[in-house]
Amino acid sequence: MLVFPDVEKLVVTYLKNRLNTYGGSLAAGVNVATKKVAPDATQPAKQIVVQFAYNREQNTVTRIGSLTLDVYANDYGTANDLALLVEALIRGLTGSFIKKVEVSLGPVRTTEPSDQEKRSLDIQLTVAGFEI
Repeated sequence: MLVFPDVEKLVVTYLKNRLNTYGGSLAAGVNVATKKVAPDATQPAKQIVVQFAYNREQNTVTRIGSLTLDVYANDYGTANDLALLVEALIRGLTGSFIKKVEVSLGPVRTTEPSDQEKRSLDIQLTVAGFEI
């Protein structure tokens, strides 16, 4: 039986590890998770929200999916620099399960009712399943 990986979990773990290894002071204290900290809670100065959905099968062993990364920071420059760092890091995600990474959009500045700056990236992933 072929099973596909939990891509959100994989990306959260990958980004946490890579930010700690390569990010320097820009990456210090970044919260990486699958949902944003609750609006009534104190917001981290920097956070990345990971969302993924499988879109379609490419063939019997791979699927295409959409990865959305929302990058938040307290100021314009930090949000922009962190989003560019995340884009560079995510391009290195290929390996056992992720076969292709293609940035479709972004980082793009988006607005929402918040004191934080937000950048969004939309990325297409080709994901391989594994036998169990």
